[in-house]
Amino acid sequence: MMHRRAGPVLAACLALIAAGCALREPRPEGAWLAEREAWFDAHQKWSVRGRLGLSDGDRGGSLAMTWQADGTEHVVLLRTIAGGRQWRLEMGPSGAVLTGSEIGRLAGPDPDLLVEQAVGWPIPVRWMSQWLRGLPAPSGAATGYADDGVLQTLGWGGWQLEFDRWRRLDGAGVLLPVRVTAENPPYRVRAALSRWNFERDGAPGSPKLTNAAVESL
Repeated sequence: MMHRRAGPVLAACLALIAAGCALREPRPEGAWLAEREAWFDAHQKWSVRGRLGLSDGDRGGSLAMTWQADGTEHVVLLRTIAGGRQWRLEMGPSGAVLTGSEIGRLAGPDPDLLVEQAVGWPIPVRWMSQWLRGLPAPSGAATGYADDGVLQTLGWGGWQLEFDRWRRLDGAGVLLPVRVTAENPPYRVRAALSRWNFERDGAPGSPKLTNAAVESL
């Protein structure tokens, strides 16, 4: 009897491993926030690569994305998977500047408007640096947490976010989102993240970069 039951149990375990699922114990809401905040306080310089899947229910597309951060200053590189169009967004407390294919140079206080004007699609980049790190923003956003304490949903400015998948990154030891879906009907933006780089602030000698690989896209 024990041998007959071991098969289904083993199959279920293998399925969980194949899906990249990590079983975590129940924890209070926001239990992982302090860990992530401490990590990024110590790593002000970071970058992540990924892909943005876009859909409005009738049509869709995808963009390759590289996000580079140095404290409160951010550079976002976007490129169409087909067609070769690309854009560079620089943003910080003083505003945003976007340059790239067919738009020359755009500047303004709201990066969301600049990206929509250039790309032709609403993408909520203004607070995305926080969301990609699994941090709730802005202040007053409606948040919901999973049973294990990680951020599960966030609502702000007409957008509803679902933090679909999390993983503890190799070489970093910090729990971060792997997939995030943002919807503002009829629009949907799905971010799949593939690689993080971190530079520890204040480290003696040459800066050390930590490569933290997640799932391939």
